[in-house]
Parts: sequence; structure tokens; C-alpha cells
Amino acid sequence: AARPAVSRPDPGITSVLEPHLPESALPTYTTPPFPSLYWPVNIKPGQAFYLYSNNDIWRFTLFWTFIIYGTFHLAASLYAVAVQWKNWKLVWFVPIVYLVVGGVEALLAGSVVGLM
Repeated sequence: AARPAVSRPDPGITSVLEPHLPESALPTYTTPPFPSLYWPVNIKPGQAFYLYSNNDIWRFTLFWTFIIYGTFHLAASLYAVAVQWKNWKLVWFVPIVYLVVGGVEALLAGSVVGLM
């Protein structure tokens, strides 16, 4: 019996899960340092860092989402503590709840955006 022909994907189309590295980046690619891709302090003219690996893109997005969400949720919780200070027996619980909620939101939002 003859085997059916197997269709090969177009070489120009890459899978979402596979990193697409340009030929010039393959031998020398390393993950750029955190916290930024474009750090303005002591940078050489024309120096830029790029993320090629999907895992690097997801991790970078997730970390920055945690930082931003955590900062805003902590600020909101400190304001809530300042406003409700007369209930000091219960108000200490507010920053913990806000940070847990912010962490879950950051995990979901950072993962969705980082994997897109």
C-alpha cells in the first residue's frame, strides 16, 4: 500500500512555541540582563538587546507585571490602611489581601500577554 504524502509546513511560518532566531543571533544569543532591554545608564551608542526566546519573553513580561501590579496594589492598600486606621485590629490584613489579589492578577495578565 502506498503511503499518503505528508504535507510540510511552510518554512516561513514558525510555531508559537519555537523561538525564531535570526541567523546572525544564533551563535551569540544570550538572554538580556534584567531589569530592562534598554538601560539608559552607561549604554554604548546603538546598543540594544532583543528577546528571541518565547520563554524569555514570557518571563520578562511576567516579572514586570508583578512589579507594576505589586506597586499599585501596595499603594492602594497603604491608602486604605491610612483611611481606616481607627480599626487597627483588622486593618493590618488589608495589605496582605491586596498583594495576594495583585499577585494573582499579575500572574494571569503577565502570562496571557507574555505568551501572545
